[in-house]
Amino acid sequence: MKKLKGGIIGTGMGRLHMDAYSKDRRVEIFAICDINRKEAEEFAKKYKASYVFTDYEKMFDMEEIDFVSIATPNYLHAPMSIAALRRGKHVICEKPMATNLKDAQTMVEATKKAKKRLMVHMSMRFLPQFHLMKRLINKGILGKIYYGKSSWIRRRGTPIIDFPSTGSMARGDWFVQKEKSGGGALMDIGVHIYDLGWWLMGSPEVASVLGSMFAEITPPRFEKRGIYADVDELSTVLVKFKNGASLFSEVSWDAHMEPGMSIQIFGDKAGIRWQDSCLTLFREEEGISTTTSIQLPSEDSLETSYHHFVSAILEADKKMIASGEECLEVIKVLDAIQESNQAKQSINFS
Repeated sequence: MKKLKGGIIGTGMGRLHMDAYSKDRRVEIFAICDINRKEAEEFAKKYKASYVFTDYEKMFDMEEIDFVSIATPNYLHAPMSIAALRRGKHVICEKPMATNLKDAQTMVEATKKAKKRLMVHMSMRFLPQFHLMKRLINKGILGKIYYGKSSWIRRRGTPIIDFPSTGSMARGDWFVQKEKSGGGALMDIGVHIYDLGWWLMGSPEVASVLGSMFAEITPPRFEKRGIYADVDELSTVLVKFKNGASLFSEVSWDAHMEPGMSIQIFGDKAGIRWQDSCLTLFREEEGISTTTSIQLPSEDSLETSYHHFVSAILEADKKMIASGEECLEVIKVLDAIQESNQAKQSINFS
């Protein structure tokens, strides 16, 4: 079988994309692009890529490339994705898909016009615990879902000041500048934590959004290091859906609180929770309240996000998880959280 030729943009998070594709026999890492040519050349040598670029437009001009992986600063997601789609490339783009709703809508228009795949890398949907939660929910074990709560609290987990500058994540000043990132904790990890709750609840249609955003602890830390930052460190949102259900989400980079992640989904027949690395099912059986710890499937037995994207390219009829059109609804809520915070009131959708 002829291998799909991929072009990867970005050597930060992009190195995770490269590692995944190197293990997929259906893919050839054909080109690597980064403004740091030396680093791009190092990864090209490691993964035997034929071409190295510092200009993504020139890489997109290569007819041989079938798909593009975009792992760059948030403000580049939309222009790069649109340019690739217009040149007939399939695209997988890191989250968030764009820094604002208007750009995200343009991306979806471009993918429809090009008739190519656009996947947003909502990687946490593919983790074993959330894959299993989704499967149990789809089986109807929880019954009618009426409430969800998703939380990811970091304590001293702020980009630039709490992450190594040579790592794969959070290593550029753009993370903490709203013009380039679109937001702080909200756009970085809040996009994951809201998306997980919404997706597990069945992706209901949004009725209203009430959001709050804070920056109380990090400003003096940034100032001490001479770093300009104008983004949130903690954000919360209460989303009400048109089916009557509600979801509360909270996320922080820095807080005087115990760190951790928790996803809770409430149904009229059962509830399920991921917390402290444990997946637990709560229900009533013959009048007795039961609590059951659930063993997770092996990661080796599950499809990775990258494998899923490649399969979606090769199988025209395959329903793709986290398509651009689907994730447009996530960006709509992230936009509304910021609008609600500024207006100090709920944002309602007709």
